[in-house]
Order: sequence, then C-alpha cells, then structure tokens
Amino acid sequence: MFQPETIRYNDLRTPYSEAMVNQVLERVLSTGKVTGDDGAELDLHSHVAPEQGEFIQGLIREINAVTTLEVGVGYGISGLFICDALSDTPGTRHFLIDPKQHSEWWHGAGLKNIRDAGFGEMIDFRELPSHIALPQLELEGVQLDFAFIDGWHTFDNTLLDFFLVDRLLRPGGIVAIDDSEWPSVRKTCRYIATNRKYRVLRCLGPGKRLSFPAVRKLMSKAARSSELVSKLLRAELAIPDAELGLLPNSRCVAFQKLEDDDGRECFGHEEF
Repeated sequence: MFQPETIRYNDLRTPYSEAMVNQVLERVLSTGKVTGDDGAELDLHSHVAPEQGEFIQGLIREINAVTTLEVGVGYGISGLFICDALSDTPGTRHFLIDPKQHSEWWHGAGLKNIRDAGFGEMIDFRELPSHIALPQLELEGVQLDFAFIDGWHTFDNTLLDFFLVDRLLRPGGIVAIDDSEWPSVRKTCRYIATNRKYRVLRCLGPGKRLSFPAVRKLMSKAARSSELVSKLLRAELAIPDAELGLLPNSRCVAFQKLEDDDGRECFGHEEF
C-alpha cells in the first residue's frame, strides 16, 4: 500500500517569522489584525495557520507551479503564502475565487492584503460562486498546476469544487483540500482516493497516526473477508482512512493527479 508522506507541525524547519520574506504576511500573522478596503479594522480568524501556509508553499515549489488557483479568499492569508511561493518564478498567474470577498464577513481585506504585498499583477480575481467561475476558466482554456480548495465545506460544495478543478488541473498537478478533518470534507477526500485517478501525496496532520481500536480492526478484517458484511458496514469501517493513505484528523490533504479521467471507464463507484 502506498504511504504518503506525513507532515506534522513540528516537522516544519523554521518558524514563519523567519521563513517568510513578505512583510504584509508577517505583519498580519504577528498582529492578528487586518484592514478592509473600506477602512474597517478586523480581528484575524478563519484562516490557514502558518504551518499550513508553508505546507502549501512546499507543494507549489515541488512541482515548479506556474498557474495556481484557490477557492475561498477570506483574509488573503493562503493567497499571500501562494503568491509568495510564486514570486521568484516568471510568468506566474494566481486565480482567486470568492463571491463574498466584499461582504460584511471579509470587507475586501483579503484582496487588499494581496495587492498591498505587491502581488496585484500576478492575480486574477473572480468575485463569483465557484460553480460559475470555474467553468468560465475552463472555457477560457486555463490549465492549472496547483489548486487549493477552501470554500464552502458541505460535502456537495466540496465535491463540486473538486470536480470542476479536476477539469482544469493538468496531469501531475496537485490539488490540496483544506479542513479535511471535517466529516463532510473527509468524505470528498475518500471519494477522490477510492474513485479518481489521483494519489494521496501528502497530509498535514496534528501529530502521530491514530491507532484504531481492536474492535474496529476486527470489523475491518471481517468486512474485507465477507462481501455481505462489507455491504452492511459503513465504508469508513470496511476501509479505514489509513488504508487509503489519509492521515486520521489531518487538516489538509494534497492529492496528485495521475492522469485525465472523464469517468467513462466505470458505470458505478466504489464505496467511499
């Protein structure tokens, strides 16, 4: 069984204040404050942590990504990490999608931070729902090297974002899915791992792998040996996350696309 590399928080080699060169990113994370484009001062919340940002940067640099995308801008923290990783590469383009960027939630602060950091010419911002913006990009012929999905976290929205991103992502490209410990998001991760031509490349987790209780191990063994029992059990019990390469409780999972797949090779799906 393929075992993806696991990145734990204490594996990161340098604290963000030493690793980052962008002053806007360092200031925002240090103060915990952001300013909207309407002048509103806001407390920083609902954003990727520094270790998540460095996790994303490592993925981008590993494949020498040129064209990237993120669903969900928020306060712009993930966008700052992504653009910072792209800044030394010529001809880069980063697409941002967020229909609520100028709402009472974010006050345009994310876009402002990214532009204040000097990345304005690099970005292409779409203030549209992802189910509208992503098909537009496909019609425009955009091909992605890397995508970060951090939008609305229901199962249907996360799965739809993945489906549409997949149509843009080149083989060999990477899609990272944030908040993968949420049950709704984890279900999408299980679908990708079981039914699509992707491999789990890397997980960012809170620490060591969690061991499964003996009863769960026995149920899993029984499920694999009996088709009837397997049908009666939830897929998560029949095939635990760890067997799919998904670190239990990991908060971000990176998948690498192996090849294009339009789904026509099968007439159903494996349980996930």
